[in-house]
Amino acid sequence: MTHTHTPGPWNADKNFMGPDTYGDGNSIPVFPRGGGVAICDVVAVTGEGLSMPDVQARAEANARLISAAPDLLEALQMLLQQEPREADSYDRAMWENARAAIAKATGRGEA
Repeated sequence: MTHTHTPGPWNADKNFMGPDTYGDGNSIPVFPRGGGVAICDVVAVTGEGLSMPDVQARAEANARLISAAPDLLEALQMLLQQEPREADSYDRAMWENARAAIAKATGRGEA
């Protein structure tokens, strides 16, 4: 399968750039497993009345979610290779949501 995104798996590691980077800049890089150029930096920004530990915890959770994106995309694509046997309304909605998520992730109108 051809990807236009950086192939997974990805990691999120607040210590990747050294222990001082996260403490000073509150940045958590997401990068291909094994290293390479960072895909993004998730930054902990204060606001919404959250304490700094809560902001950092939210940033870490966001970085974990982003780093799981290639795995989640692959899982949905594998799931859609198997159509449900009984297509009740719940199953149809679940399958359509999976198709929509794949389309959003890949930038394609059709999954």
